Amino acid sequence: MPAEPVTPPSRATAAVRALLDAAIGEMDRYDRADLVARLRAERERLDQPTCSVLVIGEFNKGKSSMVNALLNARVCATDADVATAVPTVLRYADELCAAAHASEGAEPEPLDPAEVETLVSRTAAERAAGTERVGRAGVVSVEIGLPRGLLRDGLVLVDTPGMGGGLNSAHGATTLRALAGADAVVFVTDASQELSAAELELLRRGTELCGDVAVAVTKIDFYPEWRRIVDIDRGHLRRAGLDLPVLPLSAPIRHMAVRDGDRALSADSGFPHLAAFLRATVARIRRAAAAGAAAAAHSALSQLVSELATAHEALADPASRQERIAQWTEAKQRAEQLRSATSRWQVTLADRIGDMSSAIDYDITTRLRAVRREAAERLSSSEPREWAELEPWLYERTNASLAEHLKLIRDQADQVADDVAEKFGDAAWELRVAADVGGLGLQGTLAGEEIGLAAAAATRASRTDLAMGLVRGGSIGMVAANAAGLIIGMHVLVFTLPIGVVLAGVLGKFTLRSAKTAQLRMVRVEAERAVAVYLDEIEVRARRDSRDAVRRVQQHLREVFAEHATELHTATARNLEVVARSVQQDERGDRAELGKTSAELERVRALATKAGAIVDQLLAQPLGQSA
Repeated sequence: MPAEPVTPPSRATAAVRALLDAAIGEMDRYDRADLVARLRAERERLDQPTCSVLVIGEFNKGKSSMVNALLNARVCATDADVATAVPTVLRYADELCAAAHASEGAEPEPLDPAEVETLVSRTAAERAAGTERVGRAGVVSVEIGLPRGLLRDGLVLVDTPGMGGGLNSAHGATTLRALAGADAVVFVTDASQELSAAELELLRRGTELCGDVAVAVTKIDFYPEWRRIVDIDRGHLRRAGLDLPVLPLSAPIRHMAVRDGDRALSADSGFPHLAAFLRATVARIRRAAAAGAAAAAHSALSQLVSELATAHEALADPASRQERIAQWTEAKQRAEQLRSATSRWQVTLADRIGDMSSAIDYDITTRLRAVRREAAERLSSSEPREWAELEPWLYERTNASLAEHLKLIRDQADQVADDVAEKFGDAAWELRVAADVGGLGLQGTLAGEEIGLAAAAATRASRTDLAMGLVRGGSIGMVAANAAGLIIGMHVLVFTLPIGVVLAGVLGKFTLRSAKTAQLRMVRVEAERAVAVYLDEIEVRARRDSRDAVRRVQQHLREVFAEHATELHTATARNLEVVARSVQQDERGDRAELGKTSAELERVRALATKAGAIVDQLLAQPLGQSA
């Protein structure tokens, strides 16, 4: 097997890493242990990025073969008589290894890679029999590590079980939940036929829950009319308002190209385009991580700039010291108020969380009530022989309702984060104005600079840092257990009931030909009861998990803003101490300390300016470019 090239670290990421190291050194020098901890956490996230890409599609569309060809390794079962039964999570490792997860959140158990295929697959006969077990021996997912350059930068591929029916299937809810947690999705179809209505609907929902989606059309080597099918698929997507890349692929051609080292043949396989899509997604995630880390460094360094500027002003203008003491005393009191439970941002958080909880409860009630009403109308207006279509219809309507409900939770979380950030930012801005050191005898050296408390409380544009991180996180839920950490843990979309079995049992008890009016009424009552049990259980679990999501949103926002409030309090207290110490200096000490402080101020300000420039550069960089 040819050696995979090692991807070198990008210049921007390396620059941010060096910036963090320098900032951590400065925080250590000035005894800001709180900022050291935050910057080290950012450093760890920067060093260990994770980009989760979900591979989904109908049965027998070539998902596993595509993954194997992409990685040039047989890691997913592809025999004709077997199919993927549990998710296979593929990430980078220095050598081949495997682990099995017995349940979501459980510690992985080491696994012999030779046993993987047995654990993750089931035969066609089992699938035809409707065996809906979760893996073999209780395994819900398998994780495989392998040394591949494509995976080195944090890419995590998740090969999922085939769906069969899109949102009309029992697995549709699980897939929707996984879509909400993925950084990108590769939707796999093949060149045997054009995209179905069910596939298009799933793609539409997928783009709502996960922005980066690509459509892979496999088996182009097997179907001579593949170009026509691809053109038709692009037309369907265009009419559906979906601007998605369509990637024709051939796994056999890819394998031959790798074996022979033939670049032209590799291009014919289409896989370089798929790899480019994945690398662009990884670059986007890495750039976001780098920008966040650089912003954290800028915020921390700005606090030191504020402290040094305060010291400089007190030494350069002794007459203003008492005034500065009064201003920083007031600022400290305001910062203490930010930490109290009665602060405006705390009140806003409590109020908005209450509104969010009410809106979500009402939403799930009205959505499922509408499904219940429609199901009752269908049962009352149709004959039992027509009820075979009820099961997929009920799954589709329920899954679509839950998808909209999940989207509402995400939107509500965004709004809560924005509202709280606005109140917190207003309070922090007022605090900074009360203790403004800019333009007070510093000969314009600080004019126009965002230093000190404003930078420390940079929360006005916190949606990306807070809300999006909240609702997306890195989790893939049941489809990729333990692929990454879950922040909110939305379990709304994981439950399905075998309602088809219940309805089948009802129909088995009463045949159409022998049924009379009373018997038909009993059949409808039993069917309505089966639907009611299913929807009741869905509502109970959805409501419970939605409330859990709300609690996690509240907890995370409270912790993040409380941490900012603590930093503000520490910054004001230290500025007050700096001015108070300057009162005790004699004139000779003032001159000596002034020169030292001026040099330190210029040095730290230069580093903070550099951090700001890096943030601007990363935010201005076009999508798809490497960070």
